Amino acid sequence: LLEAINDRKRIIICTVQKFLYAYKEFDSLVGRKFAVIIDEAHQGQSGESAKKLRQGLLDIDLARKAYAYEEGVDEEEIDDENEILEALIAQGRHENQSFFAFTATPNEKTLAIFGMPDPTKPGERVPFHIYSMRQAIEEGFILDVLENYTTIEQSFKIAKTSADNPELFEGPAMRSLMRYYKENGLTIDQKTDMIMSNFLENGRFQIGGKGKAMVVADSRANAVRYYQAIKKYLKDHPQAGSGSNVMVAFSGTVKLDGVEYTESDLNRDVNGHPITSDKKFRLEFHSSRYNILVVANKYQTGFDEKLLHSMYVDKKLKGINAVQTLSRLNRAKRGKESTFVLDFENTTDSIKASFQKFYQATTLEGGTDYNRVYDLRRNIQPFLLYNSADVDRYYTFMSTHSGAKQDPSALGRLSAIMKPVLDRYESIEEEQTRYDARMAIRNFVKSYAYITQLVRLHDEELFKEYVFDTHLLKLLPVGAKTNTPFDDKIKLEYALLKESFTGAIVLDKKDTALLPVQEKAKPKVPKKNTLQNIIEKINERCGGEGNELTELIAQRFLQMFFADKDLKKYQRYARDNTPEMFVKSLFPDKFNEIAQQCWMENTDAFQKLFSDASYYKTVMEIIANELYKSLRRD
Repeated sequence: LLEAINDRKRIIICTVQKFLYAYKEFDSLVGRKFAVIIDEAHQGQSGESAKKLRQGLLDIDLARKAYAYEEGVDEEEIDDENEILEALIAQGRHENQSFFAFTATPNEKTLAIFGMPDPTKPGERVPFHIYSMRQAIEEGFILDVLENYTTIEQSFKIAKTSADNPELFEGPAMRSLMRYYKENGLTIDQKTDMIMSNFLENGRFQIGGKGKAMVVADSRANAVRYYQAIKKYLKDHPQAGSGSNVMVAFSGTVKLDGVEYTESDLNRDVNGHPITSDKKFRLEFHSSRYNILVVANKYQTGFDEKLLHSMYVDKKLKGINAVQTLSRLNRAKRGKESTFVLDFENTTDSIKASFQKFYQATTLEGGTDYNRVYDLRRNIQPFLLYNSADVDRYYTFMSTHSGAKQDPSALGRLSAIMKPVLDRYESIEEEQTRYDARMAIRNFVKSYAYITQLVRLHDEELFKEYVFDTHLLKLLPVGAKTNTPFDDKIKLEYALLKESFTGAIVLDKKDTALLPVQEKAKPKVPKKNTLQNIIEKINERCGGEGNELTELIAQRFLQMFFADKDLKKYQRYARDNTPEMFVKSLFPDKFNEIAQQCWMENTDAFQKLFSDASYYKTVMEIIANELYKSLRRD
């Protein structure tokens, strides 16, 4: 990117994130103009990368003239060495930059940044041009993915099998119970039977017998489970499944039952070799060798396979994510007359609400309140985490060390600046108050980055606080885990699937007006409840009516740890490091050392810890997180 800009290439194709690293090294762009064409403009156009793109392509002479005019000062009075001033000059819109943004799903920020002022309605912003989803469907360029839609109602009952009834945080515990149901072998097998019966009897015969299917899983682990279940189904039904095969798409490594899986391990080409490139993956799925694809996030957007006919959704979808995912089916092709969706997770009302705002014209109603960023800044003050002197010390330090190689001495001085702020944060007793403090800082940082793309804020102190808070936000611990594994305290008694709707989801023929962006409301306090009550609630919601070993291990481990010769060293580690550093790097060796001593004392009790890697990791992380908080308080 750097060479292309400096060599004055006429057309450059790149990702917006590259500007974060290259923008300071561009040659002078005085007299140069840029047209920036952005595809999928609803993604990543309101953050730091997009800011650096605008700053990097700046004609500084024009920008200084505009700044001097707005401030009512002589251009010669502008200090070329003032980094804060240079950053302020780069804010807002600029004469040498034109933006052409394309999206099928415009959101509030997209319209505020790229929309045109509506001459008939002052204060509103509208797209320069609209080719709507409705028009594209009516003219046959895409298919209506809501025309054949079936939703499935899931009913199940979870029972408690242990006399232990621990107190747990209700929200995380309910999510864990839902995950227990969704990951259960019975659940996966039932859904796989329904998916495969439908596809093998209908979907694969579409588009001249070339129809393909996508299964959308809610996690990488469940994507692997579905892949394995579909493989087993095809093996158990050789006649019905003849000619069908499955691929799976996910990032990174997934560990199930002690075995690690990667995408390339599970997907093979015609010669039996691992498929290691995205291009080859797409070509293999397009071939006649495969017709079922299981995905987890990957390929839910930007995947253009015209032979996709059927989609099986086992994941909550909302807003743009719902439209983008289901629209994998909408590509038109000769012989493709329909699509089909079978949805285990979403309702017709939620899917309609997601699609409705993008069906016809979408506009932004009312202007953005640029002063809102000051309100968000004031929301931070009641927490008393820092003052203007802290901000000035940090900004002075960063200015003098900008671009310099990090060394222990400099990092120590930086730590000394930030540690009192972090100590004040840690001294807040209530987790809800700490959460509110993090959200206040986060809302201010996000709002400032967004608004300064729309307008220049002539405020040096505000800019310095934004830089300070951007760094602080990365240091604040996000809170200890509030959940505990309890799979061996419960069992799935039954699970039932039944059709709740089949037909077309019909959208209203009306335009949508969006309101300007506002910060999110404060979340509710996490509420504790007993395991039995949580199970009863989740069974009630879904149609159905403390692990003693883990407690024993934790109790014995903590007894030995607090009597250990290295206790003070680990107090120091907790005081001077982030939770992630403590849990991931500093604590594991000590945990293993003491756990082995415990095992030698009581082999039976600690056998599970060393025979189940997943269990070992879970217990270690829970204890590490709790110890980190306790040691810092001490």
